[in-house]
Amino acid sequence: MKNLRHHLSLYIFEIIILCSGFIVILNTDFDFWIQFLFLTSLLVFYIVIGLLRHTKDNDMNRKVMLEYVSISLIIALLFLLVNISRI
Repeated sequence: MKNLRHHLSLYIFEIIILCSGFIVILNTDFDFWIQFLFLTSLLVFYIVIGLLRHTKDNDMNRKVMLEYVSISLIIALLFLLVNISRI
C-alpha cells in the first residue's frame, strides 16, 4: 500500500507540473525560443522523474529509457512543427 501511495503521489505531482507548464506555454506570448527552452526543461523533468522512479523500483532497462526519451523527442518535434512559422 505504501508503494501504491508513493506512486500515486509521484504521478499527481508530475501531472500537475507538466500540465501547468504546458498551460504556461500555450497561454503566454513569449518569444519562440523562450517557450522552446521552457518546454525542453519540462521534458527533461519528465525524463528524470520517470527514470528515477524506474531506478527506485529496480525495473530500469534500455527499453524504458528509450521510451521516455522518444516521447520527449516526439513532443519537442511536434512543438517545432506546429510553430515552424515563428522560427
